[in-house]
Amino acid sequence: MDEERIIEVKRSVLATNDEAADAFRAARREDGTFFVDVMASPGAGKTTLLLALVEELRARGVEGMGVIEADLESDVDALKIKKAGVPSVELNTRGVCHVEMGMVEMAYEAFGPARFDWLFLENIGNLVCPAEFDTGAHLRVMLLSVPEGWDKVMKYPPMFAVVDALIVTKSDYLPLNPDFDMEALQERARVLNSHLEIFVTSARTGEGVGELAAWLDRRRAACLAR
Repeated sequence: MDEERIIEVKRSVLATNDEAADAFRAARREDGTFFVDVMASPGAGKTTLLLALVEELRARGVEGMGVIEADLESDVDALKIKKAGVPSVELNTRGVCHVEMGMVEMAYEAFGPARFDWLFLENIGNLVCPAEFDTGAHLRVMLLSVPEGWDKVMKYPPMFAVVDALIVTKSDYLPLNPDFDMEALQERARVLNSHLEIFVTSARTGEGVGELAAWLDRRRAACLAR
């Protein structure tokens, strides 16, 4: 009986969150804003990749970008984004292991009247809880760094199953990690998610960043054309 009550409460919470997410997603599309949720474990390189993407998108003529930086505490990553000249709002969850729509809405309001062509959410460093919560994004991507190991795909399957793209980061570490089985990772990931796009990147060398930016640009155009 107790177990049934817990499941019912969880479903209710998620249903309310999903309704708010759908409304936010539609509103941002109406504004011409493409919203991307970036998820990964701590240390996978979310901020570093975002900075590389900012540089690449600027080279393609993009200027209107904003970033919501979600962390349990601190504003370290938000300051890095601001230093790069991109508006950023720090979202401290105070111990909560995921981002919910109420948090996203408050963070977005903190930008004030500013509106963006591109909006990124750097989600909490966690491969479990964020997979369950719709943040109102038009696109969800996850990062997996080479130092973490390819076997995360077997340990955290829900995350791989819900995202639109898997971005392997820190590919420059591949020579130092001969146990990283790229072929096995891609095969297993596509068993979980047959529509998954996979990119191999290095923010340090620039590998794959251009291809990733081009794909994101195509997805943005398709989203806003609907």
